[in-house]
Amino acid sequence: MSQKPIVLNESVQRLIDEGYEVEVRHQHLLVSSIPYVTPAREIALGVLVCRYLESNGVNSKPDDHTVWFQGDTPCNSLGQPLSWIINNSNPQTLLDQFVVHHYFSNKPDGIADFPADYFVKMTHYIDILVAQARVIAPNADARTGRVIESREEDSIFRYPDSASVRAGIVAISQKLEMPRIGIVGLGGTGSYILDQVAKTPVKEIHLFDGDDFKQHNAFRSPGATSIETLQRRLKKVDYFSEMYGLMRTGIVSHPYYIDGSNIYDLIGFDFVFVSVDDGPSRKLICEYLQNNGVPFIDVGMGLEKNDETNSLFGLCRVTMGTSEKYDHLAARLPFVDDKSDALYRSNIQVADMNAINAILAVIKWKQYFGFYLDHELAHNVSFSAAMLSMVREDQG
Repeated sequence: MSQKPIVLNESVQRLIDEGYEVEVRHQHLLVSSIPYVTPAREIALGVLVCRYLESNGVNSKPDDHTVWFQGDTPCNSLGQPLSWIINNSNPQTLLDQFVVHHYFSNKPDGIADFPADYFVKMTHYIDILVAQARVIAPNADARTGRVIESREEDSIFRYPDSASVRAGIVAISQKLEMPRIGIVGLGGTGSYILDQVAKTPVKEIHLFDGDDFKQHNAFRSPGATSIETLQRRLKKVDYFSEMYGLMRTGIVSHPYYIDGSNIYDLIGFDFVFVSVDDGPSRKLICEYLQNNGVPFIDVGMGLEKNDETNSLFGLCRVTMGTSEKYDHLAARLPFVDDKSDALYRSNIQVADMNAINAILAVIKWKQYFGFYLDHELAHNVSFSAAMLSMVREDQG
């Protein structure tokens, strides 16, 4: 693996220049091979970790004074725990199955703006640990001079995902680091599905739709579209690829509808979202995915106008098919061409229902891959706007 520049931050570069083993991984700063004293009064090597929140890559400051520690309970030279720096000792997985065992919180006296930078922050804790180790082993030193090669893959995002690191859910988000997701249909619901999936670490998101992005689509899609963009008459897949390409790589456009001549293009996906409003197309796509063992979610929405109240009655449906459960699909998926949804097809503005339908689908997808807990393993979910209620059915 070739080494690549780690950071532009001057204080982190100073740690490297002074010989500390430094690595930046998934918005975390790691300093390894730090000598410390164990409860058995032995010298071991631990790892200090803190959040590393980049600000355009240049000289960002730490957001607080705390760090995590990977290793046994750090002690003084007599084998007594350093309770004055240990806030708690609750093991947790931060990233890449990397488990930390202790959480440190300590500020030096007389320094009002601590920590001024990452060098000051990390060396504060390093000095505390190494000072105790040197009582037993005078030559103990965290400055090994060893250069750490980055183990992090090139990010798909054009700027770091600081939201996940701030929330402390990097390891959970990594469950979504799958190679290929497909979205068939980029109408109102499909576009909102893309909006959510694009902000996850999926490597490639393939978009399938043969339609142009038109004026009515602008009112049923995420974001705001300029009239100049509408006048370009882009394909939907190209419009959304261009939009989300501003924040990430891996958006792949397929400017055509899925039919019997190209259904094989859906092979090899880790998951597929089906967002089409044609029964025969839905049947073709979902049966192909089922027969080839590709897990998928099909979404649907129905609207009816109540003339008496001059209001709309709306339902959303999310149906998942997986290798664990397919026997419900025939009853749940509308495979015939149902003309009763003509009101929806007339492009009435229902962006909120599109968004809810999409959000429910994405949450169900995230449950399937372990991002969210799923107590019921429901493979069919329906939402009623009139009741603001949700029904979960077909448990796996």
